[in-house]
Amino acid sequence: MSAIFGLIHLDGRPIEVEALQPALEVLTHRGPDGQGRWQESSVLLAHWMRHTTPESVHEQQPLVAPEGDLVLVADARIDNRAELLSVLSLRPSKGRVVTDAELILAAYRRWGTECPDRLMGDFAFAIWDRYARRLFAARDGMGVRPFYYFHDGRRFAFATLLPAVRLLPDVPQSVDEEMILRFLAQQLDREKQRTFYTAVQRLPAGQALQVDAQGLHSWSYWQPNLEELRLDTEEAYFEAFRSTFEEAVRCRLRSITPVGSQLSGGLDSSSVSCMAAFLLKDQPLHTYSAIFPELPEERRPAMDERAYVEAVHRTYPNMVPHFFRPEFESPLVALEDILAVYDQPFFASNYHFLWGFFELARQDNVRVMLNGVDGDSVVLHGWERLTLLFEEGAWTLFAQEAEAFAQHLGRKPAGLVRQYAAPALSTWGRRYRWLRLLRAVWWLKQRYGLPAWELLRQYGLWPHVPQPVFRWWQRQKGRVQVDSPMLSPRLAAWMRQNNKINYQLTNSQHVETHWYSLIQGGWQWSLEFIDVLGGLLGVEERMPFFDRRLIELSVRIPLEMKFRHGWPRYVLRKALEGVLPPEVQWRASKSNIGFGFNQGLLRYEGWRIEALVDNPDPLRSFVSPEALKRLKQQLQLPLEQNGNADFVLYLLLILEAWLKKLSPALMPLP
Repeated sequence: MSAIFGLIHLDGRPIEVEALQPALEVLTHRGPDGQGRWQESSVLLAHWMRHTTPESVHEQQPLVAPEGDLVLVADARIDNRAELLSVLSLRPSKGRVVTDAELILAAYRRWGTECPDRLMGDFAFAIWDRYARRLFAARDGMGVRPFYYFHDGRRFAFATLLPAVRLLPDVPQSVDEEMILRFLAQQLDREKQRTFYTAVQRLPAGQALQVDAQGLHSWSYWQPNLEELRLDTEEAYFEAFRSTFEEAVRCRLRSITPVGSQLSGGLDSSSVSCMAAFLLKDQPLHTYSAIFPELPEERRPAMDERAYVEAVHRTYPNMVPHFFRPEFESPLVALEDILAVYDQPFFASNYHFLWGFFELARQDNVRVMLNGVDGDSVVLHGWERLTLLFEEGAWTLFAQEAEAFAQHLGRKPAGLVRQYAAPALSTWGRRYRWLRLLRAVWWLKQRYGLPAWELLRQYGLWPHVPQPVFRWWQRQKGRVQVDSPMLSPRLAAWMRQNNKINYQLTNSQHVETHWYSLIQGGWQWSLEFIDVLGGLLGVEERMPFFDRRLIELSVRIPLEMKFRHGWPRYVLRKALEGVLPPEVQWRASKSNIGFGFNQGLLRYEGWRIEALVDNPDPLRSFVSPEALKRLKQQLQLPLEQNGNADFVLYLLLILEAWLKKLSPALMPLP
């Protein structure tokens, strides 16, 4: 996890390095193991090095090709090294290591602009062609490594961190107010390229670009096979997943320091941690877990996962446990320090967990930490299968799967049946398919005793009632939910014009829908933020579930292998038989840490909330003072009744802190 920077005057003007110092200083903390620069009049490339892999110790960047025509800077870890060394005929000799930067440069030499499609791993890199005066750049498929840039026709600049681009001389500083509205509407997942500044862009994950004096062109290079995978037996799916997942973990264990892994006790983090410990054999694996020893007894079942963590530790004696207590840390820990580097608002509601883990890891000289993010999205729970079965009229199979699911959860089936039948009922009601709706409601009443009239009213009547009337009725019933339109008339008007599109899942489109859900902008925002946290504390996050090979396999696995016999994520559970302890492998529940977040916000950030309500001027363009007062009042209600007020206030505190750090000239006008 290093940092890269480049500035190219496409019109040939020489670069004055002294004027760049405010921008370059932003990146210095990313280079404890060295810094390098290459300059040629109108072109400057720079690199800040943090050693994490054995090969990185031998790396010198910027890297100039032996032929002298190409210069590369890369923040990268290449995972398919053996394959590339063979295909590119690069043979390490005694005392001579082929670095990841050399692999990228050789791949570009062989395949040109198609080279990113041949690279596995996490990367953001740029290659300057001195003779053609053209820059090529690319970013990994999920966007684990950031790439921000500015282009105005005369200049092109790029960097690992946003302020290293924004603080360059003569870069326009105007704020993109529509992005603030998207943030408050919680619709940032639809944006993959914009930032909160109009002049600074992001290279989207899985894309490459080329820029020269004639202009800039970008394109998507990652186009996986989206044909559903059909294998002969269940065991064949398990073996395919097991071998791919094992390699995804193995290639992320390359490290010059001890390796760490986040371990919550859930299925994702346990899968990664257990596989890592299995592969490391007698080598230690440091694990980092959150514990809540002083939880109220009534909250313990939903939040306390220590029994599962201990089951993992018993299975793998080479694990070295470390524990973090989130109640001693604010959900907005180091907010101003983070904003100084991230330079825009963010969504991460439990980042104080990561902050705590990284601080512990730094004490243990752990520079590499594995993370179970985001097995939920990559493997999928497969709950959609229940809805599809119901919608297709396969009600007997729907009942079998739903009842088995309820048994695993220790719940009565009626509530689950209603939950997963609801999308189909709602669709039929909205589309006036009354006969289908009546038949389904009658079947639900006969088999599960669900109230027919209530279902018909909810799914047949309410969808056709105007939203203002429906909201009034909810308020009359005391069902208050804080949502974005209530924050201000301006935000409400914007949301009416920019309604979020909902995508309907059908069985024939399952693979495409799964793939589309992964490449939306949400994960890109999260990964860019995680990179900033890791950079500040010197820990590189590695996510095996975001391995490109694992994603390409997972999206093609049929839905019936993701949810089967009432078990969500069935293929993962079966594939890791013998790796996961049975208590975790067949765990049906998930934790809910909302209570801890709520209490931490009240305990540590009450002063920020009071100050914001007393002086709402920084947010007046987007949030009305009355809305802030309502939010403060609702925050005092029990967690289950506060209508999401805690999270909305959390977002507003982050937005306010960011706006305050801007110069007055950049502040949006009320």
